[in-house]
Amino acid sequence: MNDAVDLPAVEAFLFEEARLLDERRYDDWVALFDEDATYWVPSGHDGGADQSVALIYDNVPRLRERLIRLKAPTFWAQQPPTQTTRLVGNVTACVGADQTIEVESRFIMTLLRRNQSSLLSGVARHQLKLRDGRYSIHGKVVELQQRDQPFDNLTFLI
Repeated sequence: MNDAVDLPAVEAFLFEEARLLDERRYDDWVALFDEDATYWVPSGHDGGADQSVALIYDNVPRLRERLIRLKAPTFWAQQPPTQTTRLVGNVTACVGADQTIEVESRFIMTLLRRNQSSLLSGVARHQLKLRDGRYSIHGKVVELQQRDQPFDNLTFLI
């Protein structure tokens, strides 16, 4: 960890992000991203985003398109909506070569839908930028522990 990083502030940012997702405040969540940011959830263990299949690989316009579907009353895949609770911990951070803040954290996410619960866990890697005293997400990679397993319904945001 680099002393130049305010780790409690970074943790607070990650906790707020998790809360926004759990409360399905997706517009507020997307507002945390820079316009040129990417959000990647790889499927499998090998290769970069340009060399492998992804569960999710979105830029901000694509995230906004995803939100339109999520919020549509006719989006049957989320009727009823999946309830989630995220626990974020083991946060480390350092200043990267390009002055972004490289953050790594572990998470556990519980899901409840139609009286069935499940659990996802993994590592999240954020690239944050600090502008005007506020953090923004320049890039986010979520490596699910279960990323090479079949998913019944991955129509929510991780």
